[in-house]
Amino acid sequence: MRFNRASLLVCVFVAALVALPVSALGGGNSHRNAQKDWTVLMYWDADNSLEFCTEFAMSTWEESLPSNSDVNVVALVDILSEDGIWIWDFVDGQRHMVDEWDELNTSDPAVLEMFVEYAMAKFPADKTMLVLQDHGYGWRGICQDETNGDVLMPIDGIATALKSVKADTKKGVDLLAFDACNMMLLEVIYELKDAVPYIVGSQTMVPFDGLPYRMFISDLVKDPGLSPAELATNIVNEYVLYYSSKWDYEHIMTYSQDFATASAVDTSKLDALGDAFGQLAAVLEPIIPEHMKEVEEARGYSLIGTWTNMAGWEWNPDVLTFVRGLREISGHPELISAIDAFEMAYNEAVIAEAHSKKYHETAQGLSFWFPPSLAQYNSMGYYWARQFVYHDIGLDLVAETAWYDCLMAYYTSK
Repeated sequence: MRFNRASLLVCVFVAALVALPVSALGGGNSHRNAQKDWTVLMYWDADNSLEFCTEFAMSTWEESLPSNSDVNVVALVDILSEDGIWIWDFVDGQRHMVDEWDELNTSDPAVLEMFVEYAMAKFPADKTMLVLQDHGYGWRGICQDETNGDVLMPIDGIATALKSVKADTKKGVDLLAFDACNMMLLEVIYELKDAVPYIVGSQTMVPFDGLPYRMFISDLVKDPGLSPAELATNIVNEYVLYYSSKWDYEHIMTYSQDFATASAVDTSKLDALGDAFGQLAAVLEPIIPEHMKEVEEARGYSLIGTWTNMAGWEWNPDVLTFVRGLREISGHPELISAIDAFEMAYNEAVIAEAHSKKYHETAQGLSFWFPPSLAQYNSMGYYWARQFVYHDIGLDLVAETAWYDCLMAYYTSK
């Protein structure tokens, strides 16, 4: 990962920050900064077209936290219309600005690392949840900062930042939540497997309201003893419930988002899942030319995107539905064994999954990248697609498996 001079300065600031005692960061012995059960960190990069969602979210956090005796809610907010970074603490139903920083590039992983370490020191808790909010572009990245270069935070950069947090704090983040579209991809979660124990998010588009904040923050207030796995499971089920009705819940826009998907993974199981996927790809790649019909049909059936939740560039079929579709290939017992092993590893890793009824059984929690043709693989028709090449962006899953070879075998056999 490349760091510019601004990134280097941020890293120096992080190092100095970690060296300070908690009292120097405002920790002291005040009620506000006493050790609590949970700290929820909102990394709110709205330095783009999502700025208008910010007030709705902050009002929701206020209303969801009538008492913060056991739970901290702390937000870094970066907006497009004004330079600067604001740090907000939510106390007993009200927001309080606790710090103001100069304008920073919130697509820089070093800024993410700086905020998380700052907030964990200033607002200590037994367990920490980090929310990454913004536009999500799957394996390409997240957190679009239009003020500072209009770039994205790469997935390996997130992993590096959160691993550094873990090393510096001797603890790290317990639950990472994506409030962004298309982030629950096999490639994404595998990249983060050593950075955080649990991950929750959506494999399709996320509406403007984002995560079901009112629901899960209220859950923490009522039961601050919730474990990270329990909280992640709650978020999955509440997300789909929240978007199931126009009228039962307050929305930024009055609509029924009946295409919601959500899932949570236990990253300690991802080594096994990656190994199983690698074995499956190795078996599949040489037999693709003779079984193009079955592979194409499996891909088509597993492509869960529709006009309502796809921008046209994702091409992210559900990976479990695709793999199950490969059972139509006959005469290759080693493939069936690889499918069985993948399904077993998948069921161990995905600890919660929910989706709107319209998906039936095609949405199973995780997608992966499988464009329909080489032209879409090397797309020049979309701004973000032009900037990134799947096999050159540094994804561990691509480097460690033969999935890229499977894609090329598929395209050259069409």
